[in-house]
Amino acid sequence: ATRMAGTRGGAVNPLEPLLAKYRTIQGEITKLQTGASQATTQVCENELVLKELELLEEDAQVFKLIGPVLVKQELVEVKSNVNKRIEYIKADATRIERSLKAKNDEQNTVKEQIQALQKGK
Repeated sequence: ATRMAGTRGGAVNPLEPLLAKYRTIQGEITKLQTGASQATTQVCENELVLKELELLEEDAQVFKLIGPVLVKQELVEVKSNVNKRIEYIKADATRIERSLKAKNDEQNTVKEQIQALQKGK
């Protein structure tokens, strides 16, 4: 029984770093998924703001809350800023998706290494 436990202990050692790496990647994937979800939500919110701004007359007064102060802004400028924000968030979402794909690929590679080690023992 002692000999089997020793063999089993030897089989666990090469797996440990791979399992730790797998768990780390899983955590990174979760963070990226959260970021992707937040980016999607922000795009939706900003597109809603843009739709609301489109309903306004050209001479409508628009204010932006900066700290405790309402600051008057030009409608054209506000629309432009919201459009830029949407573009920026979409670019960020694309970057997050690429990172997510890379992490999923990395996780699959580690998973295959783990499975290969398990089959080999």
